[in-house]
Amino acid sequence: MWEPFRLSIEHWAPQCKIVYDKFHIMQHANAAIDELRKAEFFRQGPQKRGLIKGKKWLLLSRWKNLTQVHRGELNQLFQMNRRMFKGYLLKESLERLWTYTYPGAMINYLQKWMDQLRWQRLKPFEKLADMLLKHVDGIANYCRTKVRMGVVEAVNGNIRMLINRGRGYKNLRYLLLKAKRLAVSNLDSSPYAEPAKPRNMPALSDSRSERNFHPPLVMVHLFEMYISTSGDDFIKSGPSIL
Repeated sequence: MWEPFRLSIEHWAPQCKIVYDKFHIMQHANAAIDELRKAEFFRQGPQKRGLIKGKKWLLLSRWKNLTQVHRGELNQLFQMNRRMFKGYLLKESLERLWTYTYPGAMINYLQKWMDQLRWQRLKPFEKLADMLLKHVDGIANYCRTKVRMGVVEAVNGNIRMLINRGRGYKNLRYLLLKAKRLAVSNLDSSPYAEPAKPRNMPALSDSRSERNFHPPLVMVHLFEMYISTSGDDFIKSGPSIL
């Protein structure tokens, strides 16, 4: 969600759609609840500061993943500070945003989420709402294009590793060749690899439509399409914009 990455994609790949996934959005939500925790307790003297000590991970955890004991600790914390309770509810309710499959319904829910911030004086969440409003198109694109972000991040990490290992590459085609080789070598150990066939047994079908799908290799092909349009400036912007 960094602005230079968005501008780079719009410049070199204007036909692509930018999709913001749940993981990166919730990172900002967790940062907002942590900032609210510091503002509410760390400025109210050592007594209340001791009560909140060690409770950060509870506020960052989802309610459904907590045990009864930890839920009781959070309830005691919410009884001492109602604004923390409101902030935690806002963080938890934001995750419902990615359950919608229609962009209009998602934007409508996001608007209702922002309306809950009125008269609450929750500055960290007001900043979060402004950020979501600026990136609402990319958030709504998740309904139109269900991207498997785990595969994207894996290929992105592999390309970063190749660039760091080679101390940079002047020839982008050579970098692409190494990325393809790495993706193919990972197919044997990936869950998408074809099961081993017994010897002396012919394959049932060799048609492309019936072969297994290999997401890592497909993402490398997308990488190839990108650098074919971006040219040598790809190294300046980095592969994270995938």
